[in-house]
Amino acid sequence: MNRLFLLLIISTLLLSSCVENKYLEKLGLITAVGYDEGNGEKIKGTLVLYQFNPAMDDVEKILTSSAKTTKGILLSQNLETDHTLVSGQLRIAVYGRELAENGIAPLVDTLVRDSSIGNMVYLAIADTSAEEILSFPMEEKTSNMGTYLYNLVRQNVESELLVTPTLQEFITDYGSVGKDPILPLFKASDGKVGVEGFALFKEDKFIKELDKDKIFYIRSLMEDFKAGTIEIELPLEKFKSFLTNSHSGEEEESVYIMIDSIKSFYKIKDKAKDIPEFNVELNMKARLLEMSEEMNLSDPKTLRFLEKEIGQYIEDRMKETIKMLQSEGTDPIGFGMVYKSKRGHEKISREKWKDIYKQASFNVKVKNTIIRTGVID
Repeated sequence: MNRLFLLLIISTLLLSSCVENKYLEKLGLITAVGYDEGNGEKIKGTLVLYQFNPAMDDVEKILTSSAKTTKGILLSQNLETDHTLVSGQLRIAVYGRELAENGIAPLVDTLVRDSSIGNMVYLAIADTSAEEILSFPMEEKTSNMGTYLYNLVRQNVESELLVTPTLQEFITDYGSVGKDPILPLFKASDGKVGVEGFALFKEDKFIKELDKDKIFYIRSLMEDFKAGTIEIELPLEKFKSFLTNSHSGEEEESVYIMIDSIKSFYKIKDKAKDIPEFNVELNMKARLLEMSEEMNLSDPKTLRFLEKEIGQYIEDRMKETIKMLQSEGTDPIGFGMVYKSKRGHEKISREKWKDIYKQASFNVKVKNTIIRTGVID
């Protein structure tokens, strides 16, 4: 037994001597990177680091420099710190608006080629510059802006308010004929940094900003909802006969309805014509959580009317959103992928799909069912 124990100790010592020691307090853990247009052909890079000090709490440090490549930026920033910079803890990459409008594929590719960076890193666009977002002085001080932005995106993805913006998703969408990427758009104001909207892409170029209240109509045709939420505004005039209290407001007044616990599934079918005609169906079941006006929801007639109006509202907005995407020539939903799947091994180039997409027609149908009711104001 003693001999076996001695052998184990010797083996452990020999193995540990072969491993390079990296003391945590000597490392600068990169949690976020940001890239902006620089002077001439240069790129401006911003890094957010965690630097550990045994005598202090976790310390954030921000480094900014310019170079012609991302690796050149890292090399320059290594000269500005006494910590060894490592990318293994990278959580999010932010690209400035001007840079994104010119295309971000080469910069994204450098992340893919770095073996120390996982493919679940989040990507995002800055409303102005990445440097402004990553170095913004928050009203509520955060320990590290990189982890704050990562957690901001993650919790909204989990709440089904964002389309998952991972490196893997971007590379897959960008590399596919018939689908374009979509990323969250950060804005800094009033002492806070948050998601202001969404960046629509045509291939790797940011072409248009989408209001955050419109993402529901895109996401619902990309992923099924399991617990979604949306607020709806409908004309009050339609509901006059269903109100339980007298209302003497103006004709333009609205009733606001919040539905949550949305469970949905969608179908997109192509009739396989030369000029595609897509049938888009969305089936929803949801809880009526809150309303700004009182109605008798125990009356089946009232409930059915609400179901119909909510479904029609979503259907109309979905049609408008698809039409906007088509006019901009961007396809985050992936109609092109559906078109290709119906044509077997027929080779379809990006240019061919762009021409076909312009001519496509869309038939949209939304079916909404209210399965239970919640709080009524």
